[in-house]
Amino acid sequence: MHIDIEKILSEKLKYQFKIKAPAAELHKKFDGQLKKIGAKARIPGFRPGKAPEAILEQRYGAEAWEDAGNAILREALAEIYKDHKFRNAIDPAVDIISFEKEKDFECQVTFEALPDIDIKDFKDISLEILKVTISDQDVEQRLKKVYDEHTRYQEPQEARAARKGDLVSVAWSGTLENGKGIELPKTYQILLGPEKDDSPFAPIVKSLYGKTAGEHFEGDVQFLKEEKVADLAGKKATIKVEVKKIEEPVTFNLDDTFAKEFDAETLDDLRNSIRESLEHEAKKVAHLYTKRHLLDALDSQYTFDLPPTMVENEFKAIWDQLQRELTEARTNGELNEEDEKPEAELKSDYEIIAKRRVRLGLLISHLADIKKIKLKDEEVRMAVFQEAIRHPSQSDEIIKYYVNNNQALRNLVAPLLEDKVIDFILSEATIKERMIDFPTLKQTVQGIIPTPYDEEFEDSQEEQKTSKATPSKGSKPTAEKAKTRETKGKEA
Repeated sequence: MHIDIEKILSEKLKYQFKIKAPAAELHKKFDGQLKKIGAKARIPGFRPGKAPEAILEQRYGAEAWEDAGNAILREALAEIYKDHKFRNAIDPAVDIISFEKEKDFECQVTFEALPDIDIKDFKDISLEILKVTISDQDVEQRLKKVYDEHTRYQEPQEARAARKGDLVSVAWSGTLENGKGIELPKTYQILLGPEKDDSPFAPIVKSLYGKTAGEHFEGDVQFLKEEKVADLAGKKATIKVEVKKIEEPVTFNLDDTFAKEFDAETLDDLRNSIRESLEHEAKKVAHLYTKRHLLDALDSQYTFDLPPTMVENEFKAIWDQLQRELTEARTNGELNEEDEKPEAELKSDYEIIAKRRVRLGLLISHLADIKKIKLKDEEVRMAVFQEAIRHPSQSDEIIKYYVNNNQALRNLVAPLLEDKVIDFILSEATIKERMIDFPTLKQTVQGIIPTPYDEEFEDSQEEQKTSKATPSKGSKPTAEKAKTRETKGKEA
Protein backbone atom coordinates (compact mmCIF):
# COMPACT_ATOMS: atom_id res chain seq x y z
CA MET A 1 0.00 0.00 0.00
CA HIS A 2 1.60 3.25 -1.17
CA ILE A 3 -0.11 5.53 1.35
CA ASP A 4 1.79 7.85 3.66
CA ILE A 5 0.31 8.59 7.12
CA GLU A 6 1.74 11.37 9.29
CA LYS A 7 0.53 12.26 12.79
CA ILE A 8 0.39 16.07 12.99
CA LEU A 9 -1.44 16.55 16.31
CA SER A 10 -1.80 14.61 19.56
CA GLU A 11 -3.46 16.73 22.23
CA LYS A 12 -5.39 15.08 25.07
CA LEU A 13 -8.16 13.19 23.26
CA LYS A 14 -7.70 14.89 19.90
CA TYR A 15 -5.59 13.38 17.11
CA GLN A 16 -4.95 14.59 13.59
CA PHE A 17 -3.29 12.71 10.74
CA LYS A 18 -2.30 13.74 7.23
CA ILE A 19 -2.94 11.05 4.62
CA LYS A 20 -1.19 11.17 1.23
CA ALA A 21 -1.32 8.78 -1.72
CA PRO A 22 0.47 9.30 -5.02
CA ALA A 23 -1.59 9.94 -8.15
CA ALA A 24 -0.53 6.53 -9.50
CA GLU A 25 -2.06 4.77 -6.44
CA LEU A 26 -5.26 6.75 -6.82
CA HIS A 27 -5.55 5.82 -10.51
CA LYS A 28 -4.83 2.20 -9.67
CA LYS A 29 -7.75 2.24 -7.23
CA PHE A 30 -9.88 4.05 -9.84
CA ASP A 31 -9.20 1.38 -12.47
CA GLY A 32 -10.05 -1.36 -9.99
CA GLN A 33 -13.33 0.26 -8.97
CA LEU A 34 -14.30 0.87 -12.61
CA LYS A 35 -13.72 -2.81 -13.45
CA LYS A 36 -15.91 -3.87 -10.50
CA ILE A 37 -18.70 -1.63 -11.72
CA GLY A 38 -18.23 -2.80 -15.34
CA ALA A 39 -18.50 -6.46 -14.34
CA LYS A 40 -22.09 -5.90 -13.24
CA ALA A 41 -23.20 -2.98 -15.40
CA ARG A 42 -25.80 -3.65 -18.09
CA ILE A 43 -25.13 -1.46 -21.12
CA PRO A 44 -27.21 -1.92 -24.30
CA GLY A 45 -25.19 -3.62 -27.03
CA PHE A 46 -22.63 -5.17 -24.69
CA ARG A 47 -22.52 -8.27 -22.56
CA PRO A 48 -21.86 -7.72 -18.82
CA GLY A 49 -18.14 -7.13 -18.31
CA LYS A 50 -17.47 -6.55 -22.04
CA ALA A 51 -18.25 -2.83 -22.34
CA PRO A 52 -15.30 -0.67 -23.52
CA GLU A 53 -13.46 1.18 -20.77
CA ALA A 54 -14.17 4.54 -22.43
CA ILE A 55 -17.94 3.97 -22.22
CA LEU A 56 -17.69 2.77 -18.61
CA GLU A 57 -15.70 5.83 -17.64
CA GLN A 58 -18.19 8.10 -19.37
CA ARG A 59 -21.13 6.58 -17.50
CA TYR A 60 -19.61 5.54 -14.20
CA GLY A 61 -16.39 7.52 -13.93
CA ALA A 62 -17.61 9.88 -11.18
CA GLU A 63 -18.83 6.95 -9.09
CA ALA A 64 -15.59 5.02 -9.57
CA TRP A 65 -13.51 8.10 -8.72
CA GLU A 66 -15.38 8.61 -5.45
CA ASP A 67 -15.05 4.91 -4.63
CA ALA A 68 -11.30 5.12 -5.25
CA GLY A 69 -10.89 8.00 -2.80
CA ASN A 70 -13.00 6.18 -0.21
CA ALA A 71 -10.91 3.01 -0.68
CA ILE A 72 -7.69 4.90 0.09
CA LEU A 73 -9.33 6.54 3.10
CA ARG A 74 -10.61 3.22 4.46
CA GLU A 75 -7.17 1.61 4.18
CA ALA A 76 -5.51 4.56 5.91
CA LEU A 77 -8.07 4.57 8.75
CA ALA A 78 -7.58 0.84 9.30
CA GLU A 79 -3.83 1.40 9.56
CA ILE A 80 -4.30 4.29 12.01
CA TYR A 81 -6.58 2.24 14.27
CA LYS A 82 -4.17 -0.69 14.17
CA ASP A 83 -1.15 1.41 15.11
CA HIS A 84 -2.67 3.78 17.70
CA LYS A 85 -5.28 1.62 19.47
CA PHE A 86 -7.71 4.39 20.42
CA ARG A 87 -11.51 4.16 20.40
CA ASN A 88 -13.52 6.80 18.59
CA ALA A 89 -15.85 9.03 20.56
CA ILE A 90 -17.46 10.25 17.33
CA ASP A 91 -17.00 9.61 13.63
CA PRO A 92 -13.69 11.06 12.40
CA ALA A 93 -13.84 14.38 10.51
CA VAL A 94 -12.27 14.26 7.05
CA ASP A 95 -10.96 17.41 5.37
CA ILE A 96 -10.05 16.81 1.71
CA ILE A 97 -6.98 18.82 0.62
CA SER A 98 -6.41 17.37 -2.85
CA PHE A 99 -8.55 14.92 -4.80
CA GLU A 100 -8.07 15.56 -8.51
CA LYS A 101 -6.90 13.61 -11.51
CA GLU A 102 -3.17 13.71 -12.20
CA LYS A 103 -2.57 14.95 -8.62
CA ASP A 104 -1.67 13.19 -5.40
CA PHE A 105 -4.54 12.39 -3.05
CA GLU A 106 -4.23 14.26 0.22
CA CYS A 107 -6.53 14.75 3.21
CA GLN A 108 -6.48 15.47 6.92
CA VAL A 109 -8.42 13.34 9.40
CA THR A 110 -9.34 14.47 12.91
CA PHE A 111 -10.23 11.96 15.61
CA GLU A 112 -11.68 12.43 19.09
CA ALA A 113 -10.92 9.42 21.24
CA LEU A 114 -12.71 8.06 24.27
CA PRO A 115 -10.80 8.66 27.50
CA ASP A 116 -9.15 5.97 29.61
CA ILE A 117 -11.14 5.70 32.86
CA ASP A 118 -9.61 4.26 36.00
CA ILE A 119 -12.46 2.70 37.98
CA LYS A 120 -12.28 3.33 41.72
CA ASP A 121 -13.56 1.21 44.61
CA PHE A 122 -17.30 1.79 44.96
CA LYS A 123 -17.18 0.91 48.65
CA ASP A 124 -15.82 4.42 49.20
CA ILE A 125 -19.26 5.77 48.19
CA SER A 126 -21.66 6.09 51.14
CA LEU A 127 -25.35 6.40 50.28
CA GLU A 128 -28.68 6.49 52.02
CA ILE A 129 -31.58 4.37 50.80
CA LEU A 130 -35.04 5.50 51.83
CA LYS A 131 -37.56 2.87 52.92
CA VAL A 132 -41.03 4.40 52.87
CA THR A 133 -44.05 3.30 54.91
CA ILE A 134 -47.55 4.09 53.62
CA SER A 135 -50.14 4.82 56.31
CA ASP A 136 -53.95 4.61 56.22
CA GLN A 137 -53.99 8.41 56.32
CA ASP A 138 -51.82 8.57 53.20
CA VAL A 139 -54.28 6.28 51.43
CA GLU A 140 -57.29 8.37 52.52
CA GLN A 141 -55.63 11.60 51.37
CA ARG A 142 -54.90 10.15 47.95
CA LEU A 143 -58.43 8.71 47.77
CA LYS A 144 -59.86 12.17 48.49
CA LYS A 145 -57.67 13.66 45.76
CA VAL A 146 -58.85 11.03 43.30
CA TYR A 147 -62.46 11.76 44.29
CA ASP A 148 -62.05 15.54 44.00
CA GLU A 149 -60.38 15.34 40.59
CA HIS A 150 -62.63 12.70 39.02
CA THR A 151 -65.28 14.13 36.74
CA ARG A 152 -67.58 12.35 34.32
CA TYR A 153 -70.25 13.96 32.22
CA GLN A 154 -73.63 12.79 30.97
CA GLU A 155 -76.57 14.39 29.20
CA PRO A 156 -79.23 15.80 31.55
CA GLN A 157 -82.40 13.73 31.93
CA GLU A 158 -84.36 16.67 30.50
CA ALA A 159 -83.08 18.99 27.78
CA ARG A 160 -82.04 22.39 29.13
CA ALA A 161 -79.87 25.39 28.36
CA ALA A 162 -76.11 25.32 28.96
CA ARG A 163 -74.82 26.68 32.27
CA LYS A 164 -71.62 26.92 34.28
CA GLY A 165 -69.93 23.56 34.82
CA ASP A 166 -71.40 21.97 31.69
CA LEU A 167 -69.34 20.32 28.97
CA VAL A 168 -70.61 21.63 25.63
CA SER A 169 -69.79 19.91 22.33
CA VAL A 170 -69.85 22.24 19.32
CA ALA A 171 -69.30 22.06 15.57
CA TRP A 172 -67.74 25.25 14.29
CA SER A 173 -65.96 26.93 11.42
CA GLY A 174 -64.16 30.25 11.08
CA THR A 175 -63.57 32.82 8.36
CA LEU A 176 -61.13 35.73 8.38
CA GLU A 177 -62.06 39.23 7.18
CA ASN A 178 -60.43 38.48 3.83
CA GLY A 179 -62.66 35.43 3.35
CA LYS A 180 -59.94 32.89 4.05
CA GLY A 181 -61.02 29.96 6.20
CA ILE A 182 -59.47 29.08 9.57
CA GLU A 183 -58.36 25.56 10.40
CA LEU A 184 -60.46 24.52 13.40
CA PRO A 185 -61.39 21.06 14.69
CA LYS A 186 -64.78 20.17 13.21
CA THR A 187 -66.06 19.22 16.64
CA TYR A 188 -64.79 20.53 19.95
CA GLN A 189 -65.66 20.19 23.64
CA ILE A 190 -65.76 23.34 25.78
CA LEU A 191 -66.02 23.35 29.58
CA LEU A 192 -68.05 26.32 30.78
CA GLY A 193 -66.32 28.10 33.64
CA PRO A 194 -64.00 29.49 34.54
CA GLU A 195 -63.27 31.26 31.23
CA LYS A 196 -59.97 32.77 30.14
CA ASP A 197 -60.73 36.37 29.32
CA ASP A 198 -57.43 36.76 27.44
CA SER A 199 -58.37 34.03 24.93
CA PRO A 200 -59.53 35.26 21.50
CA PHE A 201 -62.37 32.72 21.72
CA ALA A 202 -63.66 34.05 25.06
CA PRO A 203 -66.66 35.84 23.41
CA ILE A 204 -67.70 32.61 21.70
CA VAL A 205 -67.42 30.60 24.93
CA LYS A 206 -69.46 33.16 26.88
CA SER A 207 -72.13 33.08 24.18
CA LEU A 208 -72.69 29.38 24.89
CA TYR A 209 -74.37 30.18 28.21
CA GLY A 210 -78.13 29.80 27.78
CA LYS A 211 -77.89 27.98 24.46
CA THR A 212 -79.57 24.62 23.88
CA ALA A 213 -78.54 21.63 21.75
CA GLY A 214 -79.25 22.28 18.09
CA GLU A 215 -78.92 26.08 18.28
CA HIS A 216 -76.77 27.97 15.78
CA PHE A 217 -75.08 31.32 16.30
CA GLU A 218 -72.06 33.25 15.16
CA GLY A 219 -69.70 35.75 16.75
CA ASP A 220 -66.56 37.73 16.07
CA VAL A 221 -63.12 37.11 17.57
CA GLN A 222 -60.03 39.29 17.61
CA PHE A 223 -56.70 37.46 17.51
CA LEU A 224 -53.78 38.96 19.42
CA LYS A 225 -50.75 40.34 17.60
CA GLU A 226 -48.70 37.73 19.51
CA GLU A 227 -50.77 34.85 18.10
CA LYS A 228 -48.51 31.85 17.35
CA VAL A 229 -50.17 31.19 13.97
CA ALA A 230 -48.79 33.97 11.78
CA ASP A 231 -51.83 34.02 9.44
CA LEU A 232 -54.10 34.85 12.40
CA ALA A 233 -51.95 37.37 14.28
CA GLY A 234 -53.81 40.66 14.83
CA LYS A 235 -56.75 39.69 12.59
CA LYS A 236 -60.51 39.49 13.11
CA ALA A 237 -62.61 36.47 12.25
CA THR A 238 -66.22 35.34 12.30
CA ILE A 239 -66.95 32.00 13.96
CA LYS A 240 -70.09 30.01 13.12
CA VAL A 241 -71.14 27.62 15.88
CA GLU A 242 -73.63 24.78 16.20
CA VAL A 243 -74.31 23.43 19.68
CA LYS A 244 -74.24 19.65 19.27
CA LYS A 245 -74.55 18.35 22.83
CA ILE A 246 -74.73 19.58 26.41
CA GLU A 247 -73.50 17.37 29.27
CA GLU A 248 -73.49 17.96 33.01
CA PRO A 249 -71.07 16.58 35.63
CA VAL A 250 -72.13 13.40 37.40
CA THR A 251 -72.30 13.69 41.19
CA PHE A 252 -70.75 10.75 43.03
CA ASN A 253 -70.79 9.62 46.62
CA LEU A 254 -67.59 8.13 48.01
CA ASP A 255 -68.89 4.55 47.91
CA ASP A 256 -68.73 1.31 45.97
CA THR A 257 -70.42 2.92 42.96
CA PHE A 258 -67.59 5.45 42.78
CA ALA A 259 -65.03 2.62 43.09
CA LYS A 260 -66.48 0.96 39.98
CA GLU A 261 -65.41 4.04 37.98
CA PHE A 262 -61.86 2.71 38.49
CA ASP A 263 -62.63 -0.97 37.79
CA ALA A 264 -62.74 -1.82 41.51
CA GLU A 265 -65.59 -3.85 42.95
CA THR A 266 -65.74 -2.08 46.30
CA LEU A 267 -64.38 1.07 47.93
CA ASP A 268 -62.02 -1.10 49.99
CA ASP A 269 -60.70 -2.66 46.77
CA LEU A 270 -60.03 0.85 45.49
CA ARG A 271 -58.21 1.69 48.72
CA ASN A 272 -56.02 -1.40 48.30
CA SER A 273 -55.27 -0.39 44.72
CA ILE A 274 -54.34 3.12 45.87
CA ARG A 275 -52.04 1.71 48.55
CA GLU A 276 -50.24 -0.45 45.98
CA SER A 277 -49.92 2.57 43.71
CA LEU A 278 -48.49 4.71 46.51
CA GLU A 279 -46.00 2.00 47.47
CA HIS A 280 -44.82 1.72 43.86
CA GLU A 281 -44.64 5.50 43.53
CA ALA A 282 -42.72 5.92 46.78
CA LYS A 283 -40.24 3.18 45.82
CA LYS A 284 -39.61 4.82 42.45
CA VAL A 285 -39.14 8.30 43.94
CA ALA A 286 -36.86 6.96 46.68
CA HIS A 287 -34.76 5.18 44.05
CA LEU A 288 -34.44 8.38 42.00
CA TYR A 289 -33.35 10.21 45.15
CA THR A 290 -30.62 7.65 45.82
CA LYS A 291 -29.61 7.62 42.16
CA ARG A 292 -29.25 11.41 42.16
CA HIS A 293 -26.89 11.27 45.15
CA LEU A 294 -24.96 8.42 43.57
CA LEU A 295 -24.49 10.43 40.36
CA ASP A 296 -23.37 13.41 42.46
CA ALA A 297 -20.79 11.18 44.18
CA LEU A 298 -19.54 9.78 40.88
CA ASP A 299 -19.33 13.25 39.39
CA SER A 300 -17.16 14.44 42.28
CA GLN A 301 -14.95 11.31 42.23
CA TYR A 302 -14.13 11.12 38.54
CA THR A 303 -12.26 13.72 36.54
CA PHE A 304 -11.01 12.86 33.07
CA ASP A 305 -10.71 14.59 29.72
CA LEU A 306 -13.92 14.79 27.68
CA PRO A 307 -14.26 14.61 23.89
CA PRO A 308 -14.94 18.27 22.93
CA THR A 309 -17.50 17.52 20.21
CA MET A 310 -19.55 15.30 22.54
CA VAL A 311 -19.70 18.17 25.04
CA GLU A 312 -20.61 20.66 22.31
CA ASN A 313 -23.41 18.43 21.00
CA GLU A 314 -24.79 17.85 24.49
CA PHE A 315 -24.68 21.57 25.28
CA LYS A 316 -26.47 22.40 22.02
CA ALA A 317 -29.24 19.88 22.77
CA ILE A 318 -29.77 21.29 26.28
CA TRP A 319 -29.53 24.92 25.15
CA ASP A 320 -31.96 24.45 22.24
CA GLN A 321 -34.47 22.81 24.56
CA LEU A 322 -34.17 25.67 27.04
CA GLN A 323 -34.69 28.26 24.30
CA ARG A 324 -37.85 26.48 23.14
CA GLU A 325 -39.20 26.43 26.71
CA LEU A 326 -38.38 30.09 27.29
CA THR A 327 -39.93 31.14 23.97
CA GLU A 328 -43.11 29.26 24.79
CA ALA A 329 -43.20 30.74 28.29
CA ARG A 330 -42.78 34.27 26.90
CA THR A 331 -45.52 33.67 24.34
CA ASN A 332 -47.89 32.49 27.05
CA GLY A 333 -46.99 35.35 29.38
CA GLU A 334 -45.56 32.92 31.93
CA LEU A 335 -42.06 34.33 32.19
CA ASN A 336 -40.82 36.94 34.62
CA GLU A 337 -38.26 38.70 32.41
CA GLU A 338 -36.68 40.40 35.43
CA ASP A 339 -35.77 36.97 36.87
CA GLU A 340 -33.81 35.86 33.79
CA LYS A 341 -30.05 35.52 34.04
CA PRO A 342 -27.77 37.13 31.44
CA GLU A 343 -27.21 34.80 28.48
CA ALA A 344 -23.47 34.49 29.13
CA GLU A 345 -24.12 33.36 32.71
CA LEU A 346 -26.78 30.90 31.61
CA LYS A 347 -24.47 29.41 28.99
CA SER A 348 -21.75 28.97 31.59
CA ASP A 349 -24.20 27.10 33.84
CA TYR A 350 -25.36 24.84 31.03
CA GLU A 351 -21.84 24.06 29.89
CA ILE A 352 -21.23 22.63 33.37
CA ILE A 353 -24.39 20.54 33.02
CA ALA A 354 -23.34 19.31 29.56
CA LYS A 355 -19.91 18.26 30.85
CA ARG A 356 -21.51 16.44 33.80
CA ARG A 357 -23.85 14.55 31.49
CA VAL A 358 -21.08 13.51 29.12
CA ARG A 359 -18.75 12.49 31.99
CA LEU A 360 -21.38 10.36 33.69
CA GLY A 361 -22.56 8.89 30.40
CA LEU A 362 -19.03 7.81 29.46
CA LEU A 363 -18.44 6.38 32.92
CA ILE A 364 -21.64 4.35 32.89
CA SER A 365 -20.99 3.12 29.33
CA HIS A 366 -17.45 2.10 30.31
CA LEU A 367 -18.71 0.22 33.36
CA ALA A 368 -21.27 -1.61 31.25
CA ASP A 369 -18.45 -2.71 28.92
CA ILE A 370 -15.87 -3.84 31.48
CA LYS A 371 -18.42 -5.49 33.81
CA LYS A 372 -20.27 -7.04 30.86
CA ILE A 373 -23.59 -5.58 31.99
CA LYS A 374 -26.13 -6.14 29.23
CA LEU A 375 -29.85 -6.14 28.68
CA LYS A 376 -31.52 -9.46 28.03
CA ASP A 377 -33.30 -9.92 24.70
CA GLU A 378 -36.67 -10.06 26.42
CA GLU A 379 -35.95 -6.74 28.18
CA VAL A 380 -35.24 -5.09 24.84
CA ARG A 381 -38.35 -6.62 23.28
CA MET A 382 -40.46 -5.43 26.21
CA ALA A 383 -39.11 -1.88 25.86
CA VAL A 384 -40.11 -1.83 22.18
CA PHE A 385 -43.50 -3.35 22.99
CA GLN A 386 -44.21 -0.78 25.70
CA GLU A 387 -43.27 2.02 23.32
CA ALA A 388 -45.59 0.55 20.68
CA ILE A 389 -48.62 0.24 22.98
CA ARG A 390 -48.28 3.95 23.82
CA HIS A 391 -49.35 4.57 20.20
CA PRO A 392 -51.80 1.74 19.43
CA SER A 393 -52.77 3.08 15.99
CA GLN A 394 -49.10 3.00 14.88
CA SER A 395 -47.84 0.01 16.86
CA ASP A 396 -46.75 -2.06 13.83
CA GLU A 397 -44.85 0.87 12.29
CA ILE A 398 -43.12 1.64 15.61
CA ILE A 399 -41.98 -1.96 16.05
CA LYS A 400 -40.61 -2.06 12.49
CA TYR A 401 -38.84 1.26 13.06
CA TYR A 402 -36.91 -0.02 16.07
CA VAL A 403 -36.19 -3.39 14.47
CA ASN A 404 -34.59 -1.66 11.46
CA ASN A 405 -32.89 1.25 13.27
CA ASN A 406 -30.12 0.17 15.64
CA GLN A 407 -29.29 3.70 16.82
CA ALA A 408 -32.92 4.45 17.70
CA LEU A 409 -33.15 1.12 19.53
CA ARG A 410 -29.98 1.92 21.52
CA ASN A 411 -31.44 5.30 22.48
CA LEU A 412 -34.69 3.66 23.56
CA VAL A 413 -33.09 1.09 25.87
CA ALA A 414 -30.24 3.31 27.14
CA PRO A 415 -32.14 4.28 30.35
CA LEU A 416 -32.70 0.57 31.11
CA LEU A 417 -29.01 -0.22 30.74
CA GLU A 418 -28.13 2.81 32.83
CA ASP A 419 -30.37 1.58 35.65
CA LYS A 420 -28.68 -1.81 35.52
CA VAL A 421 -25.28 -0.17 35.92
CA ILE A 422 -26.62 1.99 38.76
CA ASP A 423 -27.95 -1.14 40.51
CA PHE A 424 -24.52 -2.77 40.13
CA ILE A 425 -22.78 0.22 41.73
CA LEU A 426 -25.33 0.29 44.55
CA SER A 427 -24.66 -3.40 45.20
CA GLU A 428 -20.99 -2.55 45.90
CA ALA A 429 -21.39 0.85 47.61
CA THR A 430 -21.71 1.40 51.36
CA ILE A 431 -25.44 1.62 52.00
CA LYS A 432 -27.44 2.78 55.01
CA GLU A 433 -31.22 2.39 55.14
CA ARG A 434 -33.51 5.02 56.64
CA MET A 435 -37.19 4.38 57.39
CA ILE A 436 -39.44 7.37 56.69
CA ASP A 437 -43.15 8.02 56.21
CA PHE A 438 -44.70 9.26 52.98
CA PRO A 439 -45.00 12.98 53.94
CA THR A 440 -41.33 12.98 54.98
CA LEU A 441 -40.39 11.46 51.61
CA LYS A 442 -42.11 14.32 49.79
CA GLN A 443 -40.28 16.87 51.93
CA THR A 444 -36.93 15.05 51.61
CA VAL A 445 -36.86 14.89 47.81
CA GLN A 446 -38.19 18.41 47.24
CA GLY A 447 -35.65 20.39 45.23
CA ILE A 448 -33.42 17.33 44.78
CA ILE A 449 -35.23 15.51 41.97
CA PRO A 450 -38.29 16.38 39.86
CA THR A 451 -41.33 14.60 41.32
CA PRO A 452 -45.13 14.55 41.05
CA TYR A 453 -45.15 16.57 44.30
CA ASP A 454 -43.48 19.74 42.94
CA GLU A 455 -46.85 21.31 42.13
CA GLU A 456 -48.05 20.62 45.70
CA PHE A 457 -45.16 22.63 47.12
CA GLU A 458 -45.63 25.47 44.63
CA ASP A 459 -49.31 25.66 45.58
CA SER A 460 -48.49 25.68 49.31
CA GLN A 461 -45.93 28.45 48.77
CA GLU A 462 -48.54 30.51 46.93
CA GLU A 463 -50.97 29.97 49.82
CA GLN A 464 -48.34 31.21 52.27
CA LYS A 465 -47.82 34.33 50.16
CA THR A 466 -51.55 34.94 50.08
CA SER A 467 -51.92 34.47 53.84
CA LYS A 468 -49.29 37.16 54.38
CA ALA A 469 -51.22 39.53 52.09
CA THR A 470 -48.21 39.76 49.78
CA PRO A 471 -49.04 40.69 46.17
CA SER A 472 -48.10 37.83 43.86
CA LYS A 473 -47.96 37.35 40.13
CA GLY A 474 -48.17 33.58 40.57
CA SER A 475 -45.59 30.91 40.06
CA LYS A 476 -44.12 31.45 36.62
CA PRO A 477 -41.23 29.69 34.93
CA THR A 478 -37.98 31.60 34.75
CA ALA A 479 -34.65 30.81 33.22
CA GLU A 480 -33.35 30.03 36.70
CA LYS A 481 -36.20 27.57 37.31
CA ALA A 482 -35.51 25.97 33.95
CA LYS A 483 -31.88 25.49 35.00
CA THR A 484 -32.99 24.02 38.31
CA ARG A 485 -35.18 21.49 36.52
CA GLU A 486 -32.26 20.52 34.33
CA THR A 487 -29.73 20.08 37.12
CA LYS A 488 -32.07 18.23 39.44
CA GLY A 489 -33.01 15.52 37.00
CA LYS A 490 -31.78 13.90 33.77
CA GLU A 491 -28.00 14.10 34.16
CA ALA A 492 -26.76 10.78 32.82
